[in-house]
Amino acid sequence: MTRKPKPRQRSGDYCIFIGAFPDGSLAEQIQAIRQRYDLKTAVITPPHVTLAGTYWRSGPATAENEADLINRLQEMTGKIRAFNLELGSIRTFGRRVVYLGVQPTDDLLTVRATLLRLAGRDKHRIFAPHLTLAMRLNQPDTARMIAELKASEWENGRFTAPIHELRLMQRGPADPAWRTIYQLPLKS
Repeated sequence: MTRKPKPRQRSGDYCIFIGAFPDGSLAEQIQAIRQRYDLKTAVITPPHVTLAGTYWRSGPATAENEADLINRLQEMTGKIRAFNLELGSIRTFGRRVVYLGVQPTDDLLTVRATLLRLAGRDKHRIFAPHLTLAMRLNQPDTARMIAELKASEWENGRFTAPIHELRLMQRGPADPAWRTIYQLPLKS
């Protein structure tokens, strides 16, 4: 059965997204960078790549309000293949957001397309996969961060993060951080 995509919503009571979260020592190294330069971003959510979202929703920020999406995700258990995030190079969005580049591999784009069929269109007119390192810096701090990281392995190295699950995340207006409301295991 084909579901008609929902139109994009630009505001609401809470937000959700579906992300790929690296783990292990690579995630710890990335989190250390985030903590060094932008502690607020580092505390809000662990390092991740948003694959679908952010979506605004109306009503209370509860897992029960996402029961329909969670059911659709549950139906995909064992159907979406595990994949690797290919990370490397320091980039920016504007003057305040610094991120680690993510290669838009065929596997990643296939997973994204599947998620969009399940959750509907998201806010991205052009999808630029990335892992945010900092987004709340003033311009001098941004320049310093970029200079330091471009002189490090993060600029020229390439890092592979195996992804074996996806997480549906939710955050309401009173929530200090994003929380996981569903974990989707991927097919090995």
